[in-house]
Amino acid sequence: MKRLAALLLTLPLIAQADTTLRFCAAGSPKTFDPAMTDSGIDHVAHLPIFSTLIEVKRGTDQLIPGLATSWSVSPDGLAYTFELRKGVTWHSAEGFKPTREFNADDVLFTFGRLLSRDSAFAKAFPSVSPYVVSFGWEKLITKVEKLGEHQVRFTLAERDASFLSALSFAFAMIQSAELGNQLLKAGTPQRIAQMPIGTGPFQFKSFRADSVIRYVKHPTWWRKDERPRADQLVFAITTDASVRAQRLKRDECDIAAPVGPAELDELKKDPAIKLATAPGMNVGLLAYNTKRPALAKVEVRQALDMAIDKLAIVRTVYGDAGSLATSNIPAANWAHDATLKPQAYDPAKAKAMLEKAGVLPLNITLWAMPVVRAYNPNGQRMAQMIQSDWAKVGVTARIVTYEWGEYLRRIDAGEHDAALSGWNGDPEPANTFGQLACGAASGSFWCNPAYDKLLVEARQALKQEDRKVLYAKAQRIAMQELPWTVIANGRIAVPERAAVKGFILDLDGGIYLDGVTPR
Repeated sequence: MKRLAALLLTLPLIAQADTTLRFCAAGSPKTFDPAMTDSGIDHVAHLPIFSTLIEVKRGTDQLIPGLATSWSVSPDGLAYTFELRKGVTWHSAEGFKPTREFNADDVLFTFGRLLSRDSAFAKAFPSVSPYVVSFGWEKLITKVEKLGEHQVRFTLAERDASFLSALSFAFAMIQSAELGNQLLKAGTPQRIAQMPIGTGPFQFKSFRADSVIRYVKHPTWWRKDERPRADQLVFAITTDASVRAQRLKRDECDIAAPVGPAELDELKKDPAIKLATAPGMNVGLLAYNTKRPALAKVEVRQALDMAIDKLAIVRTVYGDAGSLATSNIPAANWAHDATLKPQAYDPAKAKAMLEKAGVLPLNITLWAMPVVRAYNPNGQRMAQMIQSDWAKVGVTARIVTYEWGEYLRRIDAGEHDAALSGWNGDPEPANTFGQLACGAASGSFWCNPAYDKLLVEARQALKQEDRKVLYAKAQRIAMQELPWTVIANGRIAVPERAAVKGFILDLDGGIYLDGVTPR
């Protein structure tokens, strides 16, 4: 109740003039360094600040120019040359005033720290991008070179059909080399995670954890008048989905992060509210920590999966906003193998398998997501249902939860046994497939060289039909070995005030707030 009261006390702070766009965000970002996180909450907070070389046209899967105005590919498919946009200005902040515009040095800095753990900045501030691991970029990209002040070339070790699409992802947002050098000289490279300097439509102004993020309009944004912007952008951090819905109804925010099915049903009745929708390019899942001796056994994971009544979970937790998942790839994605069928719910067989494996009685921790996502509208309720199902087969599950940023950090560290999580995918499937690649931060720590080999072959195959065949084989391996129990694909709906203009929800659920006006 104290937290709710604190949130409500902030309302006068965000009830500003018409030139302020108010977004009720679902949580606090754990970092403002886009390179080193795979959190959707983090990336939503980064999108107003940074730009990428390539962008995706809103509401489509079409790649369009960003900080790169054009690109060409060599005949062998190994060299990508990018012409960089001129006249792009950087943001400024207390303690940093840029002395030049965006150029090739910034591209080299950004990808230098992403790709090489031996780069000066990476040595001073050690960190590994989960996306670089899942895409295999440390081996794939052999060279990034400056050909001129506004021209760069990427050289690949092998053809990769996913490369251009991956450059549009948030982790590949371009950061300032000048800022990086300044922080290195000062001996404070870690400040890059709290001092976001970009070239995007809004400039970071301030952040109060679990309360508010404030941005101001970047007056010399390179897109100029192509997309209208509010003068100020405010993220009112509202972790409780029901409170987000209430604030939207009371006109205390203009757009809200996704809410649960019950809140959505109520909002639909309000003529002052409308919904932006997109297909569920996501998957809600339960990740098994295969570093645990019992969970390292495939027959134990199969039994635990078989013991979960997933259809009941979809009916209870998702309602009309979800459908049963049958693969680690969302059903809406072109690479999804529609011939896959879910494993039947069979608690009697599951218990017999666990007994044969010699693991009963089994005591494990079951981590419940503390936030609402389209791929999991109610982590606590889902965990309770799984706990009940497992109790029927002799498994005692203790439910654990943490604040979202801490939850993700501890999962990455492998502190869990089984953890509810999910993945918001996009039209390029290599990213989602890569979450189960060896070394990826998927919560499972599973590694299967045969699976990885198929991913490499699929990236090298430039025809979509050939990639689809290879990806189908990879899905079958994942669904046989079950490092994840996949539960549902959630349909995405973002509620907004009816007066809001210009908001387009991306196919992957991305929330971009440039081009949006409150009325």
